[in-house]
Amino acid sequence: MKRIIILTMLLFPFILVCSQGKYHINGILNNDYNGKYVKLFQFQGDTLITSIDSAKVQKGKFSFKGKANVDEFAIVTIGKYPYIKSVEVVLEEGDIRVYMDTAFVASGTPLNDLRNSLNSEVTRLCGVWYDLMIKSDTIDVERDKAHDDYQKFIYNATIENRLNLVGRRFIADNKSAIWPLENLVKLHEQLEALQKNNSLVTQADIKKFKELLDKQAAFTKKQEETANSQYFDFVLQDTLGIQRSISEYVGKSRLLFVDFWASWCSPCRADIPHIKEVYEKYKDKGLNVLAISFDSNKAAWKSALKKLKMSWEQLIEVNGTNSDLAKAYQIYGIPYGILLDSEGTIIAVRLHAQSLEEFLLKEGLK
Repeated sequence: MKRIIILTMLLFPFILVCSQGKYHINGILNNDYNGKYVKLFQFQGDTLITSIDSAKVQKGKFSFKGKANVDEFAIVTIGKYPYIKSVEVVLEEGDIRVYMDTAFVASGTPLNDLRNSLNSEVTRLCGVWYDLMIKSDTIDVERDKAHDDYQKFIYNATIENRLNLVGRRFIADNKSAIWPLENLVKLHEQLEALQKNNSLVTQADIKKFKELLDKQAAFTKKQEETANSQYFDFVLQDTLGIQRSISEYVGKSRLLFVDFWASWCSPCRADIPHIKEVYEKYKDKGLNVLAISFDSNKAAWKSALKKLKMSWEQLIEVNGTNSDLAKAYQIYGIPYGILLDSEGTIIAVRLHAQSLEEFLLKEGLK
């Protein structure tokens, strides 16, 4: 007996070392997958992936065990393309729960839980900001605060988690949302102060951002160059499927606001109540409105028209934002509006409801 105790004591440090640094995944799946195999892969950089293990699903459950590795994400998958279910997971020491039935998430260890909390909060903050962006009664102060909260969270989460795998993935997924350029430069400088030649936000990222700004500036210039020129006439369809030319609506009023939109465009739909307000205020002073939709789905377009109840004429360009019409007017995003005078000259571009009213007031149309 003494020999057994002594032997156990001698082996205890070895047993302890062997038990450390292990992950244990317990997974849950729909019973429909019983008898099938779940596979576990480990990423190696951006392109390589290595098969680690496979496990049979029994009674809607599966499990994996192995040596912890927090250098790269792993992925648990089942099924064949295009019917694949998958969950990314950090193979961190401890008991990891992987849900693949209704929710698709890995939890139970610090890094996996951290990823869930970061993604949940950044999604929430982005949603708050976006909702305020498209709401008709939002004031600028509320919108700006929501944007600042969203940006600050990305900034702080990056700084605090820059040294772990989850933090590196978080900034890779979210740095394209950092705006304006000054915020990205600030984050780069802070990361550089903490670690020279950091790989999270680099000079290459800043250069790419500047190139995007230059491209947007070039688009804006092209749009502005259409001002003071004649409108471009196109044959489109009205709500009855009858072909109509834009020229049929030009010259019938002192001013014609042409609103380019689509049913799938939330900012477009959010602007329509404001356009209604401007129209009601100025229709007796010579303002008319023509809406041109870039919907490719006529049913969705007509459904939106029923809900939005616009009192002005409606046309549709079924070829969407890649159409010749969009190219002629240099439309790279919607909502987008132009204002024509009675002669068909484009007198203002890049308009929405607010800027339309500002222009009308500036021109003395009171």
